[in-house]
Amino acid sequence: MGRSFCVRLPDMSVDHLQTLFLPFETKALPWPAGKTLFINARLCPGWQRWAPPGHLVTAQQFFKPHAVRLEAAGYAVQPDIPTDGAYDAVLIAGGKQKKETLAFLAAALPLLKPAGTLVCAAPNDMGGKRLGKAFQTLGLEGREEKKHHARVIWASVSSWDRTAADDWAATGRLQPVCGGAFMSRPGIFGWDKIDRGSALLAERLPTDLTGLGADFGCGYGFLSRAAQTRNPGVSKIWAIDADWRALAACRENIENSGSVACLWEDLTKPVAALPPLDWVVMNPPFHADKQAQVACGQAFIENAARSLKPGGRLFMVANVHLPYEPVLRAGFTTVDKRFEGDGFKIFVATR
Repeated sequence: MGRSFCVRLPDMSVDHLQTLFLPFETKALPWPAGKTLFINARLCPGWQRWAPPGHLVTAQQFFKPHAVRLEAAGYAVQPDIPTDGAYDAVLIAGGKQKKETLAFLAAALPLLKPAGTLVCAAPNDMGGKRLGKAFQTLGLEGREEKKHHARVIWASVSSWDRTAADDWAATGRLQPVCGGAFMSRPGIFGWDKIDRGSALLAERLPTDLTGLGADFGCGYGFLSRAAQTRNPGVSKIWAIDADWRALAACRENIENSGSVACLWEDLTKPVAALPPLDWVVMNPPFHADKQAQVACGQAFIENAARSLKPGGRLFMVANVHLPYEPVLRAGFTTVDKRFEGDGFKIFVATR
């Protein structure tokens, strides 16, 4: 299962975003006078300086917290990359995975006007060193600058190697993973595997769940499907994730899609759209900038306690070293550790 990220994890560093706008700052590249698309957009000084709200700009962002920040600053945001358009320039903030960034490049090319400008940046340790080779593979003559442990490359695009672009686009789409058992795509956390902690929790889910439930940080839907398969008495599951792409995958992986409602939400904040729930399953995220971020998982637990009916149950797995017991005891009447081993611990907490 792909777990949802904590708020900080998908963030590029500020330095990385500064590098994306470096060609404009150094005047190596003029800012386009017409329509501009920013793929994997973040609120950052460069974007706000060169493309303030109200200009001919479109921001695309899969991750809910980033989208909320952009909207709050006055930008129009869409979760999906457009499938058609005529942009004078497309800017790309590279993704966490090589395949993700290559898919962004492939998606951008047909959106450009003839001789439109393609600009892409990534940290050196997240694919930046390979961007030049990627542009060469596409047949593009790119210019490159390096700063802040990141690289930015840009090119004027009139034609490109469509075979390479089509291959990259295909690798970025929803595709079978885990021996064909699930559909997923690059960019979703743990996109092509079953998380060990989630598998341990799925094996221990009860078979008497009924009513209304939720999967907090659903990823591509592993725990949602497990809960549904083991519990025919469940009437509806709310699958919730901050990553728009994870929800699209989750819809594909649920056999009775009519019994699942997908919500694009930041679970570190209260979710007003939820009704009182009978149960919640979750494998909360905790990594942020390669460091443990316990506060993110704690917020998930607090949200679960807030969302459950009196007597409702939380089924949760966590890495064994994470100190979630105090927040569980604060929010629930009873807390029972049902399993500990293989680096994980499983809790059943009753509201």
